[in-house]
Amino acid sequence: MSDLTGKNKALMRRIYEDMWNRADPSIAAEIFAQPGGVERFVSKFLLSFPDLRHTIEEMIAEDDRVAVRFSAHGTHTGKWMHFAPTGKSIHYTGVTLAHIAGGKIIDHYTWWDRASLIEQIARENLDQTG
Repeated sequence: MSDLTGKNKALMRRIYEDMWNRADPSIAAEIFAQPGGVERFVSKFLLSFPDLRHTIEEMIAEDDRVAVRFSAHGTHTGKWMHFAPTGKSIHYTGVTLAHIAGGKIIDHYTWWDRASLIEQIARENLDQTG
């Protein structure tokens, strides 16, 4: 593995270990070339799932590109979208593909199983109301 590939993988680990698992959205400024949207999303998401823990399941890196397959677990304790807090454990999976230059992520795409998360929360909301 080249030195650059190792650095890029380490940068990606910071997303999951520092920003998500340590609940520090401000780290986005150190990781992303354009951190604003990421920091806002993570901050809001953590209000609903404050104990959220991400696990890197697999990471593949080549040159300036890194792909990460991850899973996440947490507890739904705050309103998310239009769903009232359920206090229930949630789980979802996803994949992030990032392009890195100059030690920062210059663009990235994350596909995550949002439908599964909605289903988990919606089922609990229906049980509570119905």
